[in-house]
Amino acid sequence: MKAKLSPNMISFVAVRRGDWVLKISVYKNKQILVMALNCYDFRTVVNYFTDQNCAADFIEQLVIED
Repeated sequence: MKAKLSPNMISFVAVRRGDWVLKISVYKNKQILVMALNCYDFRTVVNYFTDQNCAADFIEQLVIED
């Protein structure tokens, strides 16, 4: 997976999981931004985390939900 790097932020390429396209960025290894777009009804979710486990749980629940 290619990722865009800057001195303080890494942004991963968008990936599709289930009905969702996910884009994840991490700032200074502390702050995680999750952006998700539903492929079918175009719902958009943007959420911010400081805990990696919370971010992972959120993504898992989002993908399982549909």
